[in-house]
Amino acid sequence: MNASGDRIGFARLAAVGLVPCMLLGAASHAAVVGNWDFSTGSFTPASGMPGTQLAWLPNTPYYAAFGGTPNPPPLVYATTGSFGVASLGSSTTTVLRVPDMRGRGAAVGMLASFPLLANGTTSSGAPLTKLNRYTFVTDVLVPESSLTGLPNYLDLFQPRGDADGSLFVRKPSQEYGAATAYGGTVVANTWYRFAMVMQLDAATSAPRYETYINGQPIGQIIWDQIVVDSNRNAQLKDFDLVPDGLWSVAALSQTQSSLPSNASGFFAFNDDSGEVGELYVANMQFRDDALTAGEVAALGGAAPGPIPVPEPAGLAVAAAAAASVAAARRGLRRARLRTVRPRARVRSRT
Repeated sequence: MNASGDRIGFARLAAVGLVPCMLLGAASHAAVVGNWDFSTGSFTPASGMPGTQLAWLPNTPYYAAFGGTPNPPPLVYATTGSFGVASLGSSTTTVLRVPDMRGRGAAVGMLASFPLLANGTTSSGAPLTKLNRYTFVTDVLVPESSLTGLPNYLDLFQPRGDADGSLFVRKPSQEYGAATAYGGTVVANTWYRFAMVMQLDAATSAPRYETYINGQPIGQIIWDQIVVDSNRNAQLKDFDLVPDGLWSVAALSQTQSSLPSNASGFFAFNDDSGEVGELYVANMQFRDDALTAGEVAALGGAAPGPIPVPEPAGLAVAAAAAASVAAARRGLRRARLRTVRPRARVRSRT
């Protein structure tokens, strides 16, 4: 199935967890922004915030504006068996093939956009202006052809279209991560559930960046432990891994002025310096909160269908507290009934 005509999928569904978040107040809001299952053969999300959109950049005006060459290869939906790649659940599972877009400009992947979002606070408690806490999860297979040759990296996630990505497969070592946090092993023709958790407003002594494969922790970056022994590490410490820094998700206009200023967004399987290649993608999830290690572990490994939606720890605690209060109230009502009923019987005998 050719996906070249699938320009943008619009999400008009209620945000997962929206009702309990509203009960807790806006400051506690945390939800799935977009949850895409590509086995459906489209960019329409399985769940997400109203207004969330996903676009294939070669099908947008931005492709030509960012140096795109004519007649780009299309996205293709087909079964793993048809593609001749490893099965995901079964050989009849439909997945999405992202074509090799090397040498075709800087707008060659996916663009997710959604209403402006911001979270996090400064060390003094002031609110930040960009999305500093978020989680990205996707099930991906890298074919053998994309693990050899130049460039040396495959970009999986770009917070900004004009800045370095924050999640890569490093081909020479077949590791996964970014900057000082590469690890694990990425084997060709194997499905993996990759997860990245960003928490840029965390203490300088705590992890601000964490990666996982199939629910298992792979790497992390702690700001205090960054050794500035290269230009890349200086960039990481001074500009990327800081509150509202270049690894936060910002208004799209901060990537390029022609992009919308009234929407936040990120780029997937895209790179401004051509660090891309053919990939097979089953699904993708983006959240506006930082999942814990336990919550990521609960997601498990790559599987067909949409990525599960874990209940954020804060909501779980609140739900447990609410259940406890409700139980206490029920107990109090029962106790009152037990004290009232005997009195009624005494009055009836007089």
